[in-house]
Amino acid sequence: MSKGRSGARRRVSFAFLLTAAALSLSSCAQPSRETFDLASLPAPHAATAGGAPLSVREPAAVAPTSTDRVVVRAADGSVSILPGVQWSERLPRLIQNRMIGVLQRAGVSAGKVTAGANRALATDIRRFEIDVARNVAVVEIEARILDEASGTTRAAQRFAAEVPAPEHTGAPAVYALTQAAREALSRLAAWTRGRA
Repeated sequence: MSKGRSGARRRVSFAFLLTAAALSLSSCAQPSRETFDLASLPAPHAATAGGAPLSVREPAAVAPTSTDRVVVRAADGSVSILPGVQWSERLPRLIQNRMIGVLQRAGVSAGKVTAGANRALATDIRRFEIDVARNVAVVEIEARILDEASGTTRAAQRFAAEVPAPEHTGAPAVYALTQAAREALSRLAAWTRGRA
């Protein structure tokens, strides 16, 4: 191999290493995002769990709502990501965990995988976002109680809540979304309990 080719290869390898190092440093230099987990969602009341067991499935959602990022909807209907904040895990998984807690405290024997359950709660997250044009946090969840054996729907209902969100950044926006989720999930829990 000629010295010219060997030198050219060394230069390419060195350039590649420099590029990789720069990319690594730039990813490290990005500011960390503040993380939220909807932990302040209370139940409307505490009750002893009873009735037939209910399996709570992970909600369905489409991107970007299906990720760990907080969604903002502009006046033209386009969606974007709120910078500087994130959920502690993917939103559907987070909602599933919080929904189980709210259901249990409302008196429903709910869990992710419940032994002997012949019913399941399936949900779709339709909206979980800050609507910038109207200055509101919007949560919209469609729920269905299913027969586990046949997959048929026993009951279905849509739950929506809106809470004022004059600030569209950081913790205030997330707090407004948490309040809207509290309203929607509390009503969902009461509806589910009435059909347990």
